[in-house]
Amino acid sequence: MVTFVALLSSAVWGTADFVGGLWAKRFHPVKVVALSQLGGLVAALIFFGVVSLAGTHGSSDWTSWATWGVGAGLSGAVGLMCLYAALSSGTMGVVSPITALGAIVPVVLGLVRGDAWTPAIGIGLLVALAGAVLASGPELSGDVGRRPVVLACISALGFGVSLYCMDGGARHDLSGAMLAMRCGSLTLLLPTLFTLRSRGLAREPLTRRDVLVLPLLGMGDLTANLLFAGASAQGQVSIVAVLGSLYPVATLVLARVVLAERLRMVQLVGVALTVVGVVLVTV
Repeated sequence: MVTFVALLSSAVWGTADFVGGLWAKRFHPVKVVALSQLGGLVAALIFFGVVSLAGTHGSSDWTSWATWGVGAGLSGAVGLMCLYAALSSGTMGVVSPITALGAIVPVVLGLVRGDAWTPAIGIGLLVALAGAVLASGPELSGDVGRRPVVLACISALGFGVSLYCMDGGARHDLSGAMLAMRCGSLTLLLPTLFTLRSRGLAREPLTRRDVLVLPLLGMGDLTANLLFAGASAQGQVSIVAVLGSLYPVATLVLARVVLAERLRMVQLVGVALTVVGVVLVTV
């Protein structure tokens, strides 16, 4: 069940990335992320309120889950902003594979904490992660500037720390950690958006459809966070983090089905490796 929920979180993340990528072609990426996170904040508030009424909060002091949640939000926001900055100055075939390796951070921290793997799980996770990197379409030739590579590495670190902090918060209080995470991310995203607008950027007008889709995008991201955090709280974060980081495969499949994008051979190999890795972990 933990494996299934972790994979489901990656599927939801991949779907959200696909939709977010479509809207980022029409609006400034920071605007898309910030407005979607506002929708996620509303959903997190509702979820937190329902859990409060049901009286099923964790027994830990609120400072425990709030610290982890804010840490996840801040590191995740840094990861997002560096990701989009890297994509604006570098090719996706270079940036995306590097950011997909962010799962290494919670893997290392989880092993240090005491997570234990069998040989089959270790091989499966390695194969699955390699498949996700290849599925994101690595650039295998050509010169790459230093700036996008550095930004992509910072983005991977931010996403990896965010995954680990989500796990820490969920072990104290899942709903509270998700609420704190949204608050933490918006403390960076909203000032950044206002700064961009003051410089004449991110001023694209919103239609009614945009006002509906962007909050739903944030709610989808929150759903993926909840699934991942719930799975990691019940399992080992070093394993769940890799399974949850297979989202490039879902994005790739949607691009093929919805946009009829052609897949390169290296991407098809990546999808196959991901499936093999997941089977090894599950068995």
